Amino acid sequence: MAESVPSVPEERAAFPVLLVEDSPMDARLLRESLRESIDRGEITLQAVRSIGDAVEELSRNRYACALLDLGLPDGHGLANVEKLRELDRALTVVVLTGLDCESSAIRALQLGAQEYVVKGQYDGDSLLKVIRHAVERNRQMQAQDAQRVRQFEQATNDTVTGLITRRLFEERTRRLVVTARESARRFTVCFLDLDRFKAVNDRHGHAIGDAVLARVAQILRESVRDSDTIARLGGDEFAILLPSMGDATLAREIGHRIVERISGIVQIDGHSISIGCSFGVALYPDHGGTLEEMLYHSDMAMYRAKSDGGGVVVAGDQIGQRAVISTAGLAANIGEAFIAGEFELHFQPWIDYRARRFAGVEALIRWRRPEGLLVSEEFLPVLEQSGHMPEIGLSMAQRALREWRGWRSAGLIPGVLALNLSRSELLSPDYLPRLQQLVAEEGLTTGEIQLEVDAGVLSSSNDRIAAVMDDYGNAGFRIVLEGLSPENGDLPLLTLPVLSALKLDRALLRKTVQEGRGSRAGRFMVAALGAAAGLGLPVSLTGIESADDLQSLQTMNFRYLQGEWLCPPLPPAEVAAHLGEGPRWLNAAPTPEFAEQVT
Repeated sequence: MAESVPSVPEERAAFPVLLVEDSPMDARLLRESLRESIDRGEITLQAVRSIGDAVEELSRNRYACALLDLGLPDGHGLANVEKLRELDRALTVVVLTGLDCESSAIRALQLGAQEYVVKGQYDGDSLLKVIRHAVERNRQMQAQDAQRVRQFEQATNDTVTGLITRRLFEERTRRLVVTARESARRFTVCFLDLDRFKAVNDRHGHAIGDAVLARVAQILRESVRDSDTIARLGGDEFAILLPSMGDATLAREIGHRIVERISGIVQIDGHSISIGCSFGVALYPDHGGTLEEMLYHSDMAMYRAKSDGGGVVVAGDQIGQRAVISTAGLAANIGEAFIAGEFELHFQPWIDYRARRFAGVEALIRWRRPEGLLVSEEFLPVLEQSGHMPEIGLSMAQRALREWRGWRSAGLIPGVLALNLSRSELLSPDYLPRLQQLVAEEGLTTGEIQLEVDAGVLSSSNDRIAAVMDDYGNAGFRIVLEGLSPENGDLPLLTLPVLSALKLDRALLRKTVQEGRGSRAGRFMVAALGAAAGLGLPVSLTGIESADDLQSLQTMNFRYLQGEWLCPPLPPAEVAAHLGEGPRWLNAAPTPEFAEQVT
């Protein structure tokens, strides 16, 4: 039996064809039609009269193609195709049929045959071309299948740690959710993220960073049972699925043990290091009845632990209470918090990868609460609904403009300043003139300010938003569209004349990296990049969390980068220091592929 399909030969080289035909007359006519090709040495033809004979012949010799009659003494119809396909998945099958059996031949194609030929309708040269094209098509399909297998293995197995990746982890968790729902079963999902890992990479290089990740993976394996699932999600993020544990106390104990052991890593390959771990826990069904809810709450618990300086957070203890505050208490406290100065700004730079310099800084609002620092995702929906967003937004814009002017005066040259505009800010009738006034008062120009608008604001609104955006563009502001989603059909938004650039966010980037460019997210990202290139819109990628993220995307058409790996959001004083020193990795040369792409 053939193990792989033979390569399509050169034009004059012979390749073997097996004819499976029980009619001596039809077999003789077909052989005569191919006589010249056989005499020229282009093909060899071996004829058998039954499926049984075909199986025996294929077990002894390799064939590039089988010409198969659907009506044989020991097999009839589509079963003949299935038999040969079961015997050798790589064999090219061309079905021979009569004029009254074309429908069966077409169904044969659906079962894996590459082509069908109506008996007596092809001369020798035409039939030879059909055979050659069918063999080539099959070869390409086999290569694509092999590539898909390799891509699946790459997508589901992490080469650094030997753990599974996010894709397979989510599949297993999703199946467990279904089982647990039917059996009233409880289980636990844990997210963990390494603290100070970026400093290890920056100081010692990625080889040592990979050794740290491998050591962390070993600790995780030693800390849980063989029946539990461990995954590396990307960068320095890991997840654990505990299918038989529904107790928060036990999950917390496991988390503390893992955090302690990871924090105890002080040396790798002779290099002194210092890392920590933030660990988040969510329980089913306490913190969600779907995969998405479970992952969200465990992820939020982990980030809560990180904002508290590391350690373990169980969603039911902290995140669940914070969710109650978000819906019941935050709205009532917004006015008082504004007066008390609880809202503050952090800034995150982004870079021009081609020019090897900072291209700008983005202002991000934070809320310093007694229970800790809230990031914008945790309170912006409440703030938007409260009616306070335009006033607080202008206040934050004034602070951001002042900080940015100071950096420019100090010669730090941070490019442009990015401000995010919400729906209520865009629809506020006096927001634009007041923002223009603030810009003028700081001695700046509107061309130095980049306003970022989420695609969801546009796709869920009427033409009024687009008209208002035109007003901002006419005032000289740079308008950037962000948050494109394959689910919402957002690509037509790129044709808005007011747009200056496109920003693709973390969620789309993560899906593309984890699921591959052939996934829905990957195809959408490629389409968005192509549309942006055609429209002359520069593209920013945000959410770069590791060197692997950057490496996997370097052949795509983008120029600007932003993300935790490059620089996390920082308070103003730390941003100034960062802008002055510049990240070490900026001195590294881009890969030849990327250099060619962006020039």
